[in-house]
Amino acid sequence: MNKRIPVPILRKFKYYDYAKILSYNGVYNILIGNRGKGKSFGAKRKVINDAIKKGDQFVYLRRYKTELATSRATFFADIEYLYPEWDFRINGANAQMSPVLADDLEPDKKKKVKREWITIGFFIALSNSQNQKSVNFPNVKTIIFDEFVIEKGAISYLPQEDVVFNNFYSTVDRYKDKTRVFFLANSVSVTNPYFIAWKIRPNGGDEFIIKDKGFIVCHIDDNQDFNNEVYKTRFGGFIQGTEYATYAVENEFSDNHDAMVLSKDPKARYQFTLETKEGKFSVWYNFAKNYYYIDEKDIKTPDIYTLEISKMTNDKLLVSFSDRPLANLRTAYRKGRVSFDSAVTRNVFTQVFKR
Repeated sequence: MNKRIPVPILRKFKYYDYAKILSYNGVYNILIGNRGKGKSFGAKRKVINDAIKKGDQFVYLRRYKTELATSRATFFADIEYLYPEWDFRINGANAQMSPVLADDLEPDKKKKVKREWITIGFFIALSNSQNQKSVNFPNVKTIIFDEFVIEKGAISYLPQEDVVFNNFYSTVDRYKDKTRVFFLANSVSVTNPYFIAWKIRPNGGDEFIIKDKGFIVCHIDDNQDFNNEVYKTRFGGFIQGTEYATYAVENEFSDNHDAMVLSKDPKARYQFTLETKEGKFSVWYNFAKNYYYIDEKDIKTPDIYTLEISKMTNDKLLVSFSDRPLANLRTAYRKGRVSFDSAVTRNVFTQVFKR
């Protein structure tokens, strides 16, 4: 079987170095980097190396079957040239490899050789992961969740997606602490289920964000040398200065700006805690200024108003968007008399105010 010859690289870019994030020894590793920086390439190279050297397996995860079908078909296309001693193939939902047959073997004999194909990985859609509950993955040591942040388009996140993913991780790992995850994405939006649930708040200058005693490691990669090289290309010059270049090249979240973000006034008084599907947020009010502050921090003895019927209990008050507390908030928002403790809080509440 003839090996593919790689297309020559016309410009040498410095691609993502996995050694940085691996040095933190996290379990959930979130990589937010420039488009084309080699996040997926580096992850694939790691799992293939681990398969060859250790016999480890991996899971390549996408959100929906439609996404998975496209990426699965070309999974090895950009990387197989690095492994001239191995052939690779996709067999259904499995990634497989086999030693290359000897070059001096006659064509007729090659056809008769019964090749041993080793399964090194599995292609799974998160939306279908419930079907994997009874499946065992004893040799899977890595999960690659590619494009975990949705870019602008028609698809949407799964209901309670962070919980769905945790369930899938539990299925793969079985509480053995053997499995590492790489969440890969471009810096599209800080308002995604994972950043919201795990309280990941990217701030300027924070390259690494460590959460939950090092279980979660988030790397917001910023490499100006890479950016400069991209802008030297014809396409890079074309997009330079545009909103697209801001997140695709410069790795800045388009919705992580400071509009309406302000620290709570010390004279503001606590009103209630609003429970939404994205979490709980405390509402504060300064009577003298007639001004609201929305804060994500917990209150020791909260007075909880909930929008979620499924979360209703005896110590909460079920509210609708037409009830006075939210009606007052919407009026204040329309008049520019509301501030938030973070961009994520503001973005979540934007959805509340749209109702």
